[in-house]
Amino acid sequence: MSDFKIGDDGRRRTTDQLQALRRANDDRVAWDTEAPADFTYLYDPDHVLVRVRDVEEFEAALGRLEGIFDGNAERGEDPVPGELARYRLPARAKNETVPDILDLLDLDERFGPGRVTPDHWIHITPGGCTCCPATEPEETGLVEPWPPVCTDHGRGKGVSVVVVDTGWNPPSATDNRTPWLKRVDGDDELNGPDLREYAGHGTFIAGVVRCLAPATRVFVEGFAVGGVGGGGILESAMVTQLTEALTHKPQVINLSAGLRTRDDLPPLSFEVFYETQLQGLDCVLVAAAGNDTSPAPFWPAAFEWALGVGALDRDGRVSDFSNYGVSTDVYALGRNIVNAFPDGTYTCFETPHKGDVRVFDSGMARWSGTSFAAPIVAGLVAAEISAAGCSAHEARDTVVARAVRMSDPTIGPIEALRQPYC
Repeated sequence: MSDFKIGDDGRRRTTDQLQALRRANDDRVAWDTEAPADFTYLYDPDHVLVRVRDVEEFEAALGRLEGIFDGNAERGEDPVPGELARYRLPARAKNETVPDILDLLDLDERFGPGRVTPDHWIHITPGGCTCCPATEPEETGLVEPWPPVCTDHGRGKGVSVVVVDTGWNPPSATDNRTPWLKRVDGDDELNGPDLREYAGHGTFIAGVVRCLAPATRVFVEGFAVGGVGGGGILESAMVTQLTEALTHKPQVINLSAGLRTRDDLPPLSFEVFYETQLQGLDCVLVAAAGNDTSPAPFWPAAFEWALGVGALDRDGRVSDFSNYGVSTDVYALGRNIVNAFPDGTYTCFETPHKGDVRVFDSGMARWSGTSFAAPIVAGLVAAEISAAGCSAHEARDTVVARAVRMSDPTIGPIEALRQPYC
């Protein structure tokens, strides 16, 4: 985990994040560069993904890589039966990495490039220079959320939203300090008095959705539940989580997580999920655009079928951490959001605040990142579905059409949803 420029706070922060992710996942996290702070994408060091229709040719291509493997690749349980296969590569003679093996397969004229990918790690709004929210959660003396709860308490009635995230804090649903979360449900993230990294992320996001659409049915589909995962999940496992999310029949899914990929190619997991599960449904996937100040594709926000959301400061300018370009269809407030958070003691694990102790005892926190801009848009889409009696896709288009076209001096024209939202 050495870093030749470790004195820079930004690089230290990224290294801290990767250490946490690796520690939580038994060292099954690798990256594509020597220095961790320079990573573009994260991947499982032993597994690859391939479409089932390409399996026979893939196995033949592996067989042509003479002198590299000690044994045969093992096919595990298919993440998407009949569509997506996951293989474990055997030991390699010279410790070749997964990207090394894929480079060789790309050169095979009988197989060709792009048909096998790493099993990438998805993280809470990750990317090429940071892999978490733009900040760690901060205490706040405020007792009301921002953006505030809409005064029309019927907004979102009859609409189902699933937040696919770190899990849910059940006490928030019955806490008199956070009444807007009443009847929200989800997978318990099992908080204790000492809050783990990324605790409360899903609860905070569910609260933002509820403020914009108070009558919406919200379920938090949890990954990395119970303090494991370090805020991350393999893309092969995310397919299962997204498929489970669909059992709640949502019109809107909020995913405040994502990934960069090898060669910036679309991740196979999301391609297959869309083709086999989401396509044809009246359901909109709203995705955070990431916090790397980058125009590079950040998935799934960069897909045409997803609604990618960047972050604005309270003065309406694009946040300095927000991604832009192909991953961002629209921008919404993402700086200094205030919403529900578990009570407990949180010890910061990222530079420059590493080791600082923060005590949360108000049921609330302040947080920044595209993670929290996304649920504003998800809530607005849910509200529009109920108000107009329209489809989720029609509501998405209506919400985006309300954005103000403005010019940012750094990134050019953008579509911004300005406050107030209710």
